[in-house]
Amino acid sequence: MPLIILLLLLCSFAVQAESLSSRMVDAADNAERVSNQLLSKPADSLTAEDWLVLTEAQLRLRNKDAAMDAVGHVLEATVQPYLQAYAYLLKAQIYGILYRDTVIAITQLERAEHLLQHAEDAASLALYSDVLQNFAQAYNQLGNIPQALPYAERSLALAVRQQQPEAELKARITLGRLMLQNNAYSPAYQQLNQALILATQLQDDDALASIHLRLGMAYRKIEYHNQALQHLLEAKQRYQQLQRHSSYTYTLIYIAETYLEDSQTAAEAAAYLDEALKLAHEQNDLLRVGIVTLGLGRLAVVQQQEELALQYFSDALQLFRQQQVQTYLQETSLALADLLLQRQQHAQASQLMLEIAPQIPQAAAYLRYRFHDLSARLFAHQGDWGQAYNNSQQASTLRFEQLAEQSKLQLDLINQGLQHARSAPATDIAVSTLTEQHLRQRQYIYLLVALCMLLAAALLVATAILRRRNKKPPSELQQQGSWSGFCQRLQQLSAKANISVLAYSLDNSLQLKQQYGEQQLLAGLQQFQHQQPTPVLASCVYDDVLWLAIQSDAEHSVIQQTLAQQLRQMLPESLAAEHLISLHLPVSELLETPWLTKEINALREALWLSWALCSRHYTEAHSSQLCLMALHSRQQRACEWRSNMVRQDLLNAIRLGGIELTCNNTLLPPTVADQLT
Repeated sequence: MPLIILLLLLCSFAVQAESLSSRMVDAADNAERVSNQLLSKPADSLTAEDWLVLTEAQLRLRNKDAAMDAVGHVLEATVQPYLQAYAYLLKAQIYGILYRDTVIAITQLERAEHLLQHAEDAASLALYSDVLQNFAQAYNQLGNIPQALPYAERSLALAVRQQQPEAELKARITLGRLMLQNNAYSPAYQQLNQALILATQLQDDDALASIHLRLGMAYRKIEYHNQALQHLLEAKQRYQQLQRHSSYTYTLIYIAETYLEDSQTAAEAAAYLDEALKLAHEQNDLLRVGIVTLGLGRLAVVQQQEELALQYFSDALQLFRQQQVQTYLQETSLALADLLLQRQQHAQASQLMLEIAPQIPQAAAYLRYRFHDLSARLFAHQGDWGQAYNNSQQASTLRFEQLAEQSKLQLDLINQGLQHARSAPATDIAVSTLTEQHLRQRQYIYLLVALCMLLAAALLVATAILRRRNKKPPSELQQQGSWSGFCQRLQQLSAKANISVLAYSLDNSLQLKQQYGEQQLLAGLQQFQHQQPTPVLASCVYDDVLWLAIQSDAEHSVIQQTLAQQLRQMLPESLAAEHLISLHLPVSELLETPWLTKEINALREALWLSWALCSRHYTEAHSSQLCLMALHSRQQRACEWRSNMVRQDLLNAIRLGGIELTCNNTLLPPTVADQLT
C-alpha cells in the first residue's frame, strides 16, 4: 500500500511538472497576456505555481521589481523543493539579466543546486540541467571561461543520461558557445552541428535561430565570411519572425562585425549598427547599447576617425563598468589600449592593461592572445625586453593554438564535403578537390605565420640580451594584484604627498569561509578591486583583506567611508549584513622615506591590533555594521616599523601618545593599550 501511494505521488508530481512546464512556455511566448490574466485575480487566490508563471512573464517583460515581488511570493507560498529551486533559478535570472548583478545571481543558483543535487525524478533533473547551464552562463558573464566550461559539460552529461532531448539541445548550444569563445573551433562546431540536428527534430524555431547565430560566429572565426553571413542572416530572419527583439538586436551586431572584417563593406556595417543602436535604446538595455557602441568604435577605427573611436570606446567602457560585464569590459579595454598605443599614449594604455590584468588568466583564449600581444608591444616601448619576450612568447603560443584549431575545423569541413561528394557528379568532386587543395594551402600559410611569430619572439630575446645592461624591476603589469606587487607599487609612490593605505575586511572571515566558502567571501572584495575606483592607485586582496593605496588632499575619513559603502554594495547577499572593518593608515605620515618592504609588511599587523583595541574598548565597534579605524602619528618615528616586535612597539607608541587610534571618529585614550598584554 505505501508503495502504491508513493507511485501515485510521483505520477501526480510528474503531471504537475509537465503542466507547469507548458505554462512557463506560454508565459515566455505570451508574457503580456499571461501577466494580465494573473494580475486580474486576487493575490490571495494565486498558488505558488501561479506566482512562478507570473515571475517568468514579468522577467520576459523586463519588469524587475514586479518579477522580484512575484518570486518572493513563490518562496513564501511553498516548501516543495522543486518549486523552490525553480524560484531560485528565476531569481538568479532576475539578478543576472535585469539587475546585471552576476555575483548575487550565482548565490541564488547555489541555493537551487542545493535543493536539486540529490533529486532523482525526471522533472527535477531537467531543472538541474538548466541550473548548471545558468552557472556556465554566469561565469562566462564574469569572464571566467575555465569555470564556466565544466558546468556546461555537466549539464550536457546529465541531459544525455536522462535522455531529455530538450535539455540536451540547450546544453549543446551553451557548450558550443563557450568552446567557440575559447577558440576550440572544431569541438564547438561539432556541438552546434549536433544541436542543429536536435533542433530540427524537435522543430524548435528559437533554438534553430540561436544555432544559426552561433554557426555564423564559428565561420567568422575561421574567416569564412560568406558562410558566416548566410547563417547570421538566417538567424536574423528567424528572430524577426519569432519577435525575439533582444536576440534580433544581437544578430544585427554580429552581422555588422562580420562586415567590419573588410574595410570595403564598412557602409553595410554602419547601417546594421545604426539599426541595432536604435533598437537597444528602445529596449532600454544598457548592455546592448554598450555592445553597439563598441562596434561603432571599431567602425570609426576602420574609417580612420581616431577621435570618434576614442569617444565610442570610452563610452562603451563606462557602460560595461556600470553593468559589471567582464568579457566586454576586457574586450573594450583592449581595443581602447590598442588605439592609445597607436597614438603614442603609452601611459594611458598601460593603465588600462593594469586594470584588466588580474582577470586575464581566466579570460577567453582570444582575449588572452590580444592581451599578451598588446603587452609585448607596450613592454618593448618601455625597454623591458624580458617582459616583452615573455608576453610575445605567450601570444605566439596562443596564436599557434588558434591557427591549429582553425585548420582542424577547416579539415573537418573538407572531410564532410568529401563524404558528401562520393555520390556527387564528377564536376562536384573536382570542385571539392580544388577546395581541399586551397584550404591545405591556407593551413600551410597559417603554420608559416605562426613560425614567423615564434622567430620574432626569439629575435626579441636576442635584442634583450644586447640592450639590457641593468636588470629592470618587475613591471606594474606583472605586479598588479599580488601583495608583493602592491608593496612595490607603494614604494614607487613614496615620492608623492598624502599617500594612504586603506584596509577592508569582514571581521570573522575564518568563520564565514567555513560557512559559505572562500570563493563567495572574496567575490565582493575582488570585484571591487577590479573596478579600481578613483582615487585608488594600487590594490590587492591578501589574507581575506582588501588593501588600497590612495592619494588625496580631501578628508580621508570621507573617502574611507565612501569606499566602504561601495564595497558593501558589492558583497554577496549572504554577507551583506556582516560586520565590515576598515583601517586608514596615512603612510606618508607613519613611515619615513624610503619606504622599505619590511615596514609596509608591518602595516598588516596594525590592522589586527587596531581592531583588537577597538573591539575591547569601544562598544559601538561591534554593535554597528561598519567600523572605521585610523592611526595617526603625532611625532617622528613614533613606532619602529622595522622591528621584529612591531606589535609591542605600536602598543608602546599608543600608550605614550605618539600614535593615536580613532574608531568611528572617536579618539581612544592612550590607556586602551594597557588592555592588551
